[in-house]
Amino acid sequence: MSAIEDKKHAPLSPSSNMLDMHLQELEEECARFVALMSALRSMAVIPAWTDEEVRESTAGNLYASLSHLSHHVQPALDEWNRLEDEMPDDDDDGESE
Repeated sequence: MSAIEDKKHAPLSPSSNMLDMHLQELEEECARFVALMSALRSMAVIPAWTDEEVRESTAGNLYASLSHLSHHVQPALDEWNRLEDEMPDDDDDGESE
């Protein structure tokens, strides 16, 4: 396979270094968010066993996680849309109707 072919991506999964970075950040932060939600739900089951400082810290980390997710969503969408705009249309296959 040539170096040019190595750089090509499948038409159904447009990609760039920028998009890959944002998607990786989103994947990691989604996992963190789910873990924080699980921790808060566990604390809600038996509130008497929950240290208030730990609960507040976890809630603060959840807010930070949401902020981090928000920070990467719009740039990922913008980059995805930019790449889709660069892709050839399905109608550009040389055939006419």
